[in-house]
Amino acid sequence: MDVKGYPDNESFSPARHLFESTCFDMDSTAVKISRLVPYVFVITFSAVGNILVPLVVFRAQSMRKAVNFFIVNMAISDLLITLVYMPRVVSILLAGYRWLAKGLAGLVFCKLVYFVHETALSVSIFSAVCISGERFLAVIRPLRTWNRDNKLARILITVTWIGSLSMRIPILMANEIQEINGKTYCALFLDGVFWPGSTAVYHKLNLIGMYATPLGVMVILYSATLFTLKNRNRPGNPVAPKTTMQPSDIRNRKVSRMVLLVLTAFLLCWMLYFVVAVMESYDIDILCDVRYFRLFLAHFNCALTPVFYALFSENYRREFKSILFACYGESRVRSMTSQQALDGRHMFHESRTSHTKLFFHRKT
Repeated sequence: MDVKGYPDNESFSPARHLFESTCFDMDSTAVKISRLVPYVFVITFSAVGNILVPLVVFRAQSMRKAVNFFIVNMAISDLLITLVYMPRVVSILLAGYRWLAKGLAGLVFCKLVYFVHETALSVSIFSAVCISGERFLAVIRPLRTWNRDNKLARILITVTWIGSLSMRIPILMANEIQEINGKTYCALFLDGVFWPGSTAVYHKLNLIGMYATPLGVMVILYSATLFTLKNRNRPGNPVAPKTTMQPSDIRNRKVSRMVLLVLTAFLLCWMLYFVVAVMESYDIDILCDVRYFRLFLAHFNCALTPVFYALFSENYRREFKSILFACYGESRVRSMTSQQALDGRHMFHESRTSHTKLFFHRKT
């Protein structure tokens, strides 16, 4: 295999499966359509849903709370994945792993597309951890939660972006365009930029630091949160209220259940993505169907999360309806206005025609 620009081809063996793979580009038209159509729906629903989430939070004063700010942060990162990386997946499904852009522009896009994707993924993970921490503090300290200190939430959101950008610098440095057997590819060459074996080290650290560790932290925080909510109103608990459950406890319980469902779906959908990345770093052959399912399942989560908000949060559901109905009403008003203007011009033309005919009739 001829890798132009790199004399030692063996140092790039982890990327060899990518170049030698016949996945997707050799698929029949029927298979390509069967894989492409679901992705089109995912892109559409993800784009619409993750645009609505920030609009809801910043449109309604009552929604401007710490937990919702972190949810907006996740929505923005999912929107970046949708707009920046999912079109790349569409090109993979149509033409395989070949990189379609060449020259300087192709190199810039090669670096930025994957850099933005991995950065946005890191932001989503850090936001999930922040949400878990916010829910924990909201339950154990209901009189002083992060909802009263949105400034802290904004600082943490800034930290998630700075940390994520910093962690993904190796991708920005090591993503390169290469000519392989007459075809152009964009791939991550960590072994060539850093040291032999750095690809496997990077992906293992990525699995541990960006999946396993956040998973452990969230499991601990949510276990403590649910345990506290369960025991707070248990009969015989000396700190439990003597009357019925407090409204704040009911509200915290509902919000905690919703975000627990969102984060559980997030972890399950992205698990295969991280596992396959580690397997690829060891040059393990991956089935084409697994490659597709890995990307589809991860990106399906981007479209699924706003649906959870609409199903399990009355506030989000109400604001979603309000925005969508407002957009529908505005478009309908514009359509009616255009039709009325068209009717008016038509009536004016008929009026002028009738007056002209009457004038000539009288004259004759």
